Amino acid sequence: MNHQISVDDDVYQALVRNRRGFEQPNDVLRRLLLDGEPPNAQGLVMEAIPRRGRLSALVDARLVAAGDQLRHERVRKGQVVVAEIVEGGSIRTVNGLYSAPSPALKDLVGTDIDGWHNWIHVPSGRTLRELRSELALQESRK
Repeated sequence: MNHQISVDDDVYQALVRNRRGFEQPNDVLRRLLLDGEPPNAQGLVMEAIPRRGRLSALVDARLVAAGDQLRHERVRKGQVVVAEIVEGGSIRTVNGLYSAPSPALKDLVGTDIDGWHNWIHVPSGRTLRELRSELALQESRK
């Protein structure tokens, strides 16, 4: 039985970077997920800047800008993680480049977490969710 899934361009490019010889993306997934082989030195980190990240509307509305820092503090663990908004609305962390806030934060803290709610946009002191709500309000007034 064959099932099909769709993947984003950045995920596909990560699979391409991890292939050996004439492997197809499905072969890469099988090797990494089912055979338990570790990814190459670059891992499955998305290195190429996705064309349009999930923060692109906030960038376009000038609520955030490329180069702005995002911050999340895990008070009980005494941990602070940071990221940077890059051109096109993507997010760069020490682990790589992400098109959406939640996967970027999850990769840093190791658990499922709502990046829209938990990332603080350092220049404004507001969460990404608050900024997204402001954008929706601005758009509803048009």
